[in-house]
Amino acid sequence: MAIRLLHTADVHLGRAFGYLGEHARSQHQQRLLRTFERLVETARQQACHAILIAGDLFDSPRIARKWVDHALDLLSSAGMPVVVIPGNHDPAEHHPFQERKLPAQVHFRARAERFELPELDLELIACPAGTAREWGRLLRRDSAGAPFQVALMHGSMPTPDGKGDLTPQMISDSQLDYIALGDWHSPQDFSREGVACWYSGAPEMIMPNQQLPGCALLVELARGQPARVQPLPVGEAQPPNGNPEFDVSRFPDIDSLIETIRAILTPETVAHIRLFGQWNGTEPLDPLAIQERLQPFCLWLRLESAFQMGQLEPHNPFEQMFATVVAENKAQGKYPADLLDEVLQMGLYLLRGGRL
Repeated sequence: MAIRLLHTADVHLGRAFGYLGEHARSQHQQRLLRTFERLVETARQQACHAILIAGDLFDSPRIARKWVDHALDLLSSAGMPVVVIPGNHDPAEHHPFQERKLPAQVHFRARAERFELPELDLELIACPAGTAREWGRLLRRDSAGAPFQVALMHGSMPTPDGKGDLTPQMISDSQLDYIALGDWHSPQDFSREGVACWYSGAPEMIMPNQQLPGCALLVELARGQPARVQPLPVGEAQPPNGNPEFDVSRFPDIDSLIETIRAILTPETVAHIRLFGQWNGTEPLDPLAIQERLQPFCLWLRLESAFQMGQLEPHNPFEQMFATVVAENKAQGKYPADLLDEVLQMGLYLLRGGRL
């Protein structure tokens, strides 16, 4: 026998997305709903036997009731068992599912425990957020257990900043068929010594620094065979089409630069764009102002300033007067000449509307 599982986590239904603009925020909340619907439909299309949600289905235990209703309506129509564990954003003691009557096929496991889905020959080890002390005893293959044994966990692998909840040694010692991780928003493979272990990542953009598009993991288990794991894109948010770097020396003015950047943006674009080279235009090149002009055409945008300003020359009587004052101070020798050169350039930049 073989089984197919769809592994996801960190859906964060009900997230406020405060870092997005008001219009983009509302649109992205709807995008998140569509992605969750697409995820369940993907499980059906891939003939999966169960869906595993490794924590943070909800962004908070106190989200609006409509998000919980939508999740339950969708999961009850999945046509297969759905297993959900709490994460650090929707902890067990206040999880929205605690107060709701759940459909028979939705299995919510609020504590660390083993349980079976006998119709699938599948034994699951639930390891919710906050139960890491119990993982050591649970994360073991039971020689008398079901043919397929899978752990569903919400926690962190070791990082340079911390020890983590799960170690590589725990993974290899478990001898499980698969470990489904939640907590990190980009898919990552931590398989070790024949034990497949993955973070699924978030199915849709939660933070702009995650890998995009968001995906779910199709996990295929067959007796006597290593697990096969395939990322399936399900999210709508995308990186930009084209090179996210622009040499500003190629552009005669700001409008032409903005027009070129805008050509690679869509309402689903999440972009970190680097500006480099030397800016020789007469207008101040203000990345924040450009970012504000372009933000309505994409989901999220940041411009990195890696360019140098070309030499500015005074262009009107007021600027000429300022340059004369600087030159007089330079001739008097009261201040270092290189400092006064910087004062002239910064003054011209600010006089033309530039921002520090």
